[in-house]
Amino acid sequence: MTAVESELRSIGELARASGLTVSALRFYDRSGVLAPARVDPVTGYRWYTEEQVDPARLVAGLRRVGMPLAGIAEALRNRHRPAEVHRLLDAHLRRLEDGLADARRELSRIRSLIDPEETIVTTRLVLSRSDLAAAVDAVRFAVGADPDLPVLSGVLLEVEPDGVRLVATDRHRLAVARVGGTVDGTPVSALLPVAAVDELRALLDLDGADSAEVVVATDRVTVTVAGRPLTAVPLLYDFPDYRRLLRAQLGDVPAYRIPFDGAALRAALTADGVPVCHRAHEGVEHEVVALGLDGRGELRLVDPNGAGDAAGGADALRVAVNREYLLDALGSGDGQLVLELDGPIAPLAVRRPDDAHAFSVLMPVRL
Repeated sequence: MTAVESELRSIGELARASGLTVSALRFYDRSGVLAPARVDPVTGYRWYTEEQVDPARLVAGLRRVGMPLAGIAEALRNRHRPAEVHRLLDAHLRRLEDGLADARRELSRIRSLIDPEETIVTTRLVLSRSDLAAAVDAVRFAVGADPDLPVLSGVLLEVEPDGVRLVATDRHRLAVARVGGTVDGTPVSALLPVAAVDELRALLDLDGADSAEVVVATDRVTVTVAGRPLTAVPLLYDFPDYRRLLRAQLGDVPAYRIPFDGAALRAALTADGVPVCHRAHEGVEHEVVALGLDGRGELRLVDPNGAGDAAGGADALRVAVNREYLLDALGSGDGQLVLELDGPIAPLAVRRPDDAHAFSVLMPVRL
């Protein structure tokens, strides 16, 4: 053993100190997550410093809770920035909670298939009337209208342990909103037809009650506001697995995270002479706008007909999107919003910075 190696820990010693196996340490070396301080050029044996013990323990802990490899690497890179690591942990915890809720819903459905008469799922919720109305408004625009895709012609209502999530998509955009509340029962889901959603929205405008009671049964959903009930029969379709995209929006750090003033962007989008181009999709022509960054890194409209128009130069962000869809995603446009995306051809999310559970995702348009 050389003098240098005597000051280092062997891979076996680091394994014992960290809780990782030797094979796991080799894997994280090959993955570029936790490289050894020295590798013997003859034997290939790995050696680690004392300072690598804590990072290895961090990797072991994240591995035990099922953090994806990319998340582990991100946590290690930011381990001296606690706020960033806490954000990653919170996002992963939400993924785990979503997975558990999914499992509970699926098990309930399996039980009903095994014994339909014995297993009748009934869950009762009490929600804020105004918050539920705002959630309906936040997703209603994204409901699909294609008669060939009836599964998209409704709003998915997913009951969670402490509230409800509403989801709608027409393939080109996805809207998600969440309402916290009191839940009595198991997590269940129901796909509400759009006509029932519109009736529900009208019901939520009634005065005389601060809350709405929602009862989700196997074959119906009943909402009561100010003593007036509304009963809807759910659509018998399996809603698409939107969670793959949802997890991407709640998980990895996006390449661009740009705060902007919602009212200012809405005003720019509706002003006379806004630069647009036109694209046809399935025989329908749409107006397309382009977003870019100015010299200060702030969001602005750029000419979708020009090349490299963003003031930041040829490498700056320039992403095109359906103007009507973007206006819908902005909603009322009040207050500060955040645009998140990974590049000009990646889905982009519009969200409020203080609400990780409500956002709209739009598909970009190729220019």
